[in-house]
Amino acid sequence: MRFSAKHGAALIVLAASLTVAALSAQAQGLTQLRVGADPSYRPISFVDPSGKLIGFDADFAAALGQHMGVPVSYEGMAWDGIIPALQGGKIDAITNLVISDERKKVVAFSQPIMTQTIVAVVRADSQHPQATAADLPGLKVGVMVNTAAATALQGMKGVTPAMYNTVVDAYNDLMLGRIDVVAVESVNGTYIAASQYAGKLKVVPKPLTDDVKLNGVALRRQDTDGLAQVNAAIDKMKSDGTLAAIATKWFGNTLNVPH
Repeated sequence: MRFSAKHGAALIVLAASLTVAALSAQAQGLTQLRVGADPSYRPISFVDPSGKLIGFDADFAAALGQHMGVPVSYEGMAWDGIIPALQGGKIDAITNLVISDERKKVVAFSQPIMTQTIVAVVRADSQHPQATAADLPGLKVGVMVNTAAATALQGMKGVTPAMYNTVVDAYNDLMLGRIDVVAVESVNGTYIAASQYAGKLKVVPKPLTDDVKLNGVALRRQDTDGLAQVNAAIDKMKSDGTLAAIATKWFGNTLNVPH
């Protein structure tokens, strides 16, 4: 079939109209919240015996959607592909991601919803119960890819960690003696050591770095109105006690909630 100049002009107009419509819809903010998460990162998000994703982040995302007045869908996916999934439009948000200058180049962040540090987790019978950053070059260190802990290790000279796709795999190798230390975010490390490996693993009291990491909701950079919606909803969740209640449920306190 041949297209005339008239048909070509019509197609250009149609394409322009669709683009304007898409931009207009985007400018109206988010009408749904499709959230992606790591399905094996306790207590942030993990699968319960029935196959349902639960955890701090699952509860936070549900409450965020309620405060925004939009429906929420929550799904697990490979962490190393989660930002590309957001950029590609497969999901609308990552509701618990460490804020960093590097990530700000590719995603937009909400105000902080959580604070945490980077800690070392060791076996209870470890020969290095007080392992510090200075000790790591002489130890076998494990860390999950694309995490704040992995980024922290990159800045430590002489440290070449074993990289794991899930933090569960890192803990398993720690228990088996294949590595000496797992570097991880404090929220996960303290929870896992106390609830999953009580008496077998412990968190070194002194953090590996002095940095306090802030977590926020990540959106596509062009979702400016959506970001405004999310920030307004977080303000409400902080003021009405919703965020504090979720933190208390999963962490036992509100120490990780920024004010």
